[in-house]
Amino acid sequence: MENKAGLCYSEKSGAMDSNIIIPSIGIGAALFAGLIIFWFFHTVIKRKLGADQSTQVASNTQKRIGKEKRRHPRIAISWPAAMEIGRVSFNVRLKDISLGGAFVICQEPVPLNGKLRLYIEVPDQDTFALNAEVVWSNMNVPQEKVIYRGLGIKFVQNTDAARNRLEDAIAHQSLEAGIAAD
Repeated sequence: MENKAGLCYSEKSGAMDSNIIIPSIGIGAALFAGLIIFWFFHTVIKRKLGADQSTQVASNTQKRIGKEKRRHPRIAISWPAAMEIGRVSFNVRLKDISLGGAFVICQEPVPLNGKLRLYIEVPDQDTFALNAEVVWSNMNVPQEKVIYRGLGIKFVQNTDAARNRLEDAIAHQSLEAGIAAD
């Protein structure tokens, strides 16, 4: 017998017919299982695609960052130097160098575009001086994100003799590094 809502029930007990309850539970369980399966695959696919996309972004970023913009290749060194800015001078260390510039390990803050004079002490050679300009600094980067605190410089307004001296020092270092690597 049907009530006003159209549901079947037994006149004796007033309860709903089991012919409707059991299939309803089955349909509800199937829908619930379907939602769980959908959620699982959606999450897995999203994570997989997200990881692939972040890897792709990192790869593209690496390609963009990894592209060398310098005209001159840098060589790894560890040369002491003195940096003079105005009337102030302090000791620093050069980490790498090229004919165009260098990375200076330095704890002192130096303004961007600041002009300086660098007195480079090449091992087994005489000290020589170059004019330079600060092109970047990592002084404002948190310490935990910095391997070496310092700045990038480019060599500017140097005499031919000073540039030749730098070229000789780099060539000498490259030969020593080549011999040491063999």
